[in-house]
Amino acid sequence: MDAPAFQPERPCWPFDGGDYRMTMGLLSLDPADWIEIDATYPALMAERRRLLAGRRDEVLAVLPGAEPACREVLAMLADHLPARFPALFARDGGRLLNRVTGETHDLDGPDPLGSCGRLVPEDLCLLLPDEDGTPVMKAAVLCFPNRWRLADKIGRAMPAIHGPVALYPEKLERPVDRFIGTLTPARPVQRMNWALNDDPTLFQPVETAHTAARPEISGDNAGDLLFLRLERQTLRKLPGTGAVLFGIRTYQRPLRDLSPVEAAQLAVALRGAPEPVARYKGLHRTAPPALAYLDRRSAQP
Repeated sequence: MDAPAFQPERPCWPFDGGDYRMTMGLLSLDPADWIEIDATYPALMAERRRLLAGRRDEVLAVLPGAEPACREVLAMLADHLPARFPALFARDGGRLLNRVTGETHDLDGPDPLGSCGRLVPEDLCLLLPDEDGTPVMKAAVLCFPNRWRLADKIGRAMPAIHGPVALYPEKLERPVDRFIGTLTPARPVQRMNWALNDDPTLFQPVETAHTAARPEISGDNAGDLLFLRLERQTLRKLPGTGAVLFGIRTYQRPLRDLSPVEAAQLAVALRGAPEPVARYKGLHRTAPPALAYLDRRSAQP
């Protein structure tokens, strides 16, 4: 029996109501669940095709030497997608058909990472060792950045990539470096990340954390005007090239869609965020009206 056309929507939920913890938060990843495709897929892929056609230089970059890794990712998707989603994808020799978009992708074509960007809703970043063995981002298709630009990160090592992240040097730099060095193809992992934004646009390359709050947003309308942006991030080592593939699946929910329990858990996270984290995430702009709304929502039966 064929698998269902789309998975049920299941956006990640990184909150448990406990104290804020600055950790990598890694969980094991079943390879069968590498890519998530739900009913939002057609709209997400339409936006990705629009960006790849009209703003390609902003959303796709491949440095010299990264081409074999890009081809390996496409080959992995060509194996995975028809097996996991046979109603949506079909492979015919060296070609892969996307039945949702109607596009056919040449697996030996000149733009393998661009094809990947048109096949899956995940953004995909590839880390490859530099001359001294340091992992460097050498290729990426990044259609849905959350307040960062691909041009600022491509060709840079992990400490430089994560330089603006609050508490990264103190809390995460050494664990991340150690983990990247020990990652194996047999043990992919996933983690969760979140932001609270006042703009639902998926393509957000411009940093706004230090700009003024929108004065029109209040506890009365925050349910409609503030958005919890959730990222399911996956990491896996490619068996052929040895590149590390970092995937980012973005979900977005207006605060009005949260249940009372979810509203209470998010409120705890907002109140417990350390000052450097709150500043980095721009919570001074969004947390006050959000908390006024969330406290009211969490008190509802």
